[in-house]
Amino acid sequence: MVFATDINLQVGLEYLLLLPFWLILIGLLASRILGIHIGRWRAAVAAFFGWNFGIVAAALIFDEPKPSPFDLIPLTIFFAVLITLPLAIVLDVLTRPAGPPRRRRRRPIKAIHGAFTPLGRFRELVGNARRENLVSARYRSAAALDSPDFARRLRNVLEESGGMFVKFGQIASTRSDLLPPTVTDELSNLQADVRPVPEPEVVEVLEKELGEPVDKAFESFTSEPLAAASIGQTHRAVLNGGTRVVVKVQRPGIDDLVYRDSTVLALVARQLDRRVAAAHRVGIKDLADELITGIESELSYADEASAGMRLKANRAEDVGIDVPGVHVTLSTERVLVMDEVVGKSVADAEAVDAAAVDRPELARRLLTSMLGQILGDGLYHADPHPGNVMVSPDGTLWLLDFGAVGRLDPLALEGLQGIALGFSLRDPSVLARAVRMLTGEDIADLRPLERDLARLLGEVGDVGGMSPAVLNGVLDTMERRGLKPPGSMVLLGRTLLTLEGTLRVIDPTFELAPAASELLAGERREDLADPEELIRREVIRALPALRSLPDHAETLAGQLRTGRLSVRTERYAGGDRRVVDEWVHRMLVVAVGGLGAIASGVLLVAGSLSNIDGVRYTLLGIGFAGVTFALVLLMRSTAQSLRHLPVRSDRPPP
Repeated sequence: MVFATDINLQVGLEYLLLLPFWLILIGLLASRILGIHIGRWRAAVAAFFGWNFGIVAAALIFDEPKPSPFDLIPLTIFFAVLITLPLAIVLDVLTRPAGPPRRRRRRPIKAIHGAFTPLGRFRELVGNARRENLVSARYRSAAALDSPDFARRLRNVLEESGGMFVKFGQIASTRSDLLPPTVTDELSNLQADVRPVPEPEVVEVLEKELGEPVDKAFESFTSEPLAAASIGQTHRAVLNGGTRVVVKVQRPGIDDLVYRDSTVLALVARQLDRRVAAAHRVGIKDLADELITGIESELSYADEASAGMRLKANRAEDVGIDVPGVHVTLSTERVLVMDEVVGKSVADAEAVDAAAVDRPELARRLLTSMLGQILGDGLYHADPHPGNVMVSPDGTLWLLDFGAVGRLDPLALEGLQGIALGFSLRDPSVLARAVRMLTGEDIADLRPLERDLARLLGEVGDVGGMSPAVLNGVLDTMERRGLKPPGSMVLLGRTLLTLEGTLRVIDPTFELAPAASELLAGERREDLADPEELIRREVIRALPALRSLPDHAETLAGQLRTGRLSVRTERYAGGDRRVVDEWVHRMLVVAVGGLGAIASGVLLVAGSLSNIDGVRYTLLGIGFAGVTFALVLLMRSTAQSLRHLPVRSDRPPP
């Protein structure tokens, strides 16, 4: 009885004193010990059960009435490690989510705020969907997505939810490459019932941003808004000096509103992607990410002002196309001041008919400018819908709203020019090399890609040009070949679709593809790299190699004549070598761990047989330390091997 009491007391003290240190130690070091990220909560759970197992195992092994702490604590740690690391690995395998690990939030307060703020908004959205019966299983099939009934109910849900969801729907209406026409047509009718910001709040934003009273910054300011939208609203004003301008003011608190609704949209998209096969096939998660990115890009009026000024400078020579001037000294992140445009939207048929330029020429001018922006400048208006294109009585087309612009880096621009040239020349080899330029990948054999692009040339016929069908065909070909196009190409495809619709609004008989082919072969030829320019560019690139080529040839010839030329090949290189090195290193770790465990076991046996206390404790200490170290090595190798196994996912198959 005394023996049991002593053991229990010592075990209890050891448990209370060392458990917190053990949990902290494992929580901090488990991921580093095993070489994988398992998370602190999983490590703490494994450490808790491991420590309890170690205490019980150590207490049961000793048969002495009063075991020494030098015996009990090392044995406890040994058994704790013996169960903690395998349990941590099992918890990691069972609870690891599918897909790449999420980035941890660095700000706890913001994380808590982000976790609770959207909950009410989420319940509101789900409630609206329930009232429209969109949660019914009959709307989960692919056929339901094409039905007008589903499209109408979806539009009602977005309109009832309001806020950024109307804006999300308006952007989604342009994604005819992903969504059925019934859905995009219905979403294009979304109307945001946005209440204007009260005048005191507008004045407060202006004075805070400009750092002076409104009556000092402007000669006059109209408090009645010209238009109210989800992100901001516009007012007419007159500058000191008489210049008439339009002032765009961002709504107070719009950042929090966008964050809240974006969080809810991302959450809904993830749930639909997991639970609804039709939503997964559409790519609802990627679509949601694009919608969120599009909204966030419109929050910076400073970026919009910069893009507008660059576009105005780039297209100063365009005939009949203009961009409103930006007043930089009065524009900030939340305020944008531009020259007032006298005109009406091209969707106004009477305004287009009353213009001094006929419809076909207006459409041709807009297409010419857009091709110049895309192929010549690499900076283009990415949302040229009819509301962003105005026509003045003299026939000038004004491009408005530069919250969404597309940018092409030099490689993407050169690749796109090559695609346009390839379709103009109807040469699949030029197209294949342009695609390789776009992807940035080293494609050794271009022949399969050339065959697919030659088939595409046959499908589009003689009127390819830079049309949405052409660009989407190239993107589809790249996808079939496992080539990932840059994101700028996806945005460009969407822009061309929007442009095609606007051109049809201006002139219902206008055909984008043949007109683009004609322009690319004629007046817009300077925006392309013609064959002579391509040859000149490639020769310049090859000059360093061409200059050293004679020296290399002479060196090789000399070695060949003297019999000193030798050829060496590396059997394992690049990715193959990394794989082999990884397996060799892992096998070495396993071998060292196994031999260490055997050697440590021999030391433990020797220590238990020794009658000399000093030798006994030394051998047992070294043995337990060696076994623990060997187990760590073996568990590390096991954890990293299991991390490469596939993880079960609840996502329905595509």
